[in-house]
Amino acid sequence: MEYGAARFWSGVVGVLAALAVIAGYLAGGARLVWVVSAVEVLAVMAWVGHRFRGRVHRRTAGEGPDAAHCERCRRARERLEAKAQPVRR
Repeated sequence: MEYGAARFWSGVVGVLAALAVIAGYLAGGARLVWVVSAVEVLAVMAWVGHRFRGRVHRRTAGEGPDAAHCERCRRARERLEAKAQPVRR
């Protein structure tokens, strides 16, 4: 999706969210506004999690049962192992 289309749909979603809050207030008062807002927040969090989850860990094939599933985790494991080993003088 190009940037202009994303901005348009973000605007549409924002307007619909505002209308949903107003409709919730008119239908059931302040308690329903909280419910509608909570559902909107959870929906946004789910969308962000789905959208960016694939970008966090680029998986590579590991060897053996103790292998890290990605390069980032392999480097982190190496740093932890280096800290855990006592320094010999």
